[in-house]
Amino acid sequence: MIRHAAAAATVLLAHAGVADAADLTQSFLPGQNFPQTAPLPVRPDAVAGNGLKLTPGATNAFSLLIGTETPGANLTTGQSIRDTFFMNYLAGDLYSAIGAPMDTGQSGQAPFYAVARHYNVGDPNDLHVMMPHSMQLRAICSNNHTDCSQGHVYGAMVRVPYEIRPGMTIKVRYRSPSGPYSWCPIWLFSGSQISPGPGGNPWNGFGTSTSLVQEPVSSHSFEIDANDNYPRWNDNPSVPVGQQVDFLTPDIYGVQWNTAPHQIYGANQSGYAFYPDAGPALNVTPQNLSSGFHNLVLSWDGDANTIYEFIDGKLIASGYMEYAQAPSYYDGFSGTTKVQAMNLMIGNQAVPAWLPGGSTTVENDGKPNGWSIFVQEISAWNGLVANPNAYKP
Repeated sequence: MIRHAAAAATVLLAHAGVADAADLTQSFLPGQNFPQTAPLPVRPDAVAGNGLKLTPGATNAFSLLIGTETPGANLTTGQSIRDTFFMNYLAGDLYSAIGAPMDTGQSGQAPFYAVARHYNVGDPNDLHVMMPHSMQLRAICSNNHTDCSQGHVYGAMVRVPYEIRPGMTIKVRYRSPSGPYSWCPIWLFSGSQISPGPGGNPWNGFGTSTSLVQEPVSSHSFEIDANDNYPRWNDNPSVPVGQQVDFLTPDIYGVQWNTAPHQIYGANQSGYAFYPDAGPALNVTPQNLSSGFHNLVLSWDGDANTIYEFIDGKLIASGYMEYAQAPSYYDGFSGTTKVQAMNLMIGNQAVPAWLPGGSTTVENDGKPNGWSIFVQEISAWNGLVANPNAYKP
């Protein structure tokens, strides 16, 4: 699982996807979108859910409730999705299936299946759709939904414009895809970006302390998988689609660890299962995460080099990851020195190329919304889950 490590500054191509009358999937928009610059909304009464208690003094960093009928929602329109999130990875080209960098979330696999695209609100092929109780992130096949080959699947993804660091807790309430070839990871990667606002220049001052983009320093790229979320129906034992949780930090970016990242605990009781020798290690839930909405909570204790993972209030995994090697930089906006941040993404990489047989060549695997992930809430706190081991199932 080699993902798109953010590359050096690249001038994004300015040409548009030219709409071919015969192929309406080519009506995607050119370049990156840039969300509004207003801070993300804070909800002091936001909770991690399922009885999880945060440490005393924990404060809500931001809380996004999504859906036209979700009680208390602060994102309720398709435009509000565009005003709130980036719709691409930190650096990339929205047009090429092959290139360096390429906006697929992957490097070293060219072409890859899904390319990040975005469309106008209301376009029949819109990938970022506001629903009554969530935001739907879709994936479609090009050539009017018939070409599902590598590099020709168009996927939705959102990147949250907020800097994530140790000492924080993150919550994503979502419904997982049900397709056996789906792949909608919830993950973090090194680097951060401040939006220049619609029409702005994201590379203004690049390389200086006031650059809007802070890319990871070479050999200091980190990835945290809250749920890498590709199905394991082909594993032995076979795992029902929607019950897989791929967690922690792949050791693939050249970081020099004192102790390599590894999973400390995996729930292996009360219907949960942990397969440490799977490739990579796999956690299995008794509940199907593609049926209804479920709370995924990640609590990052930097002092203990430990990350805790909860599903619906149960501690299903914990892992060791050192972040002390992450470099610091001087932030000219705040006038302070900061540790390199990470950015949270929920994305549709659509089809894992390594699954036997590749794609079924049928969009959504023939299932209604089989490649869609539905997201109802994204929240974060400055603070940790208190006494995390007390929540073991």
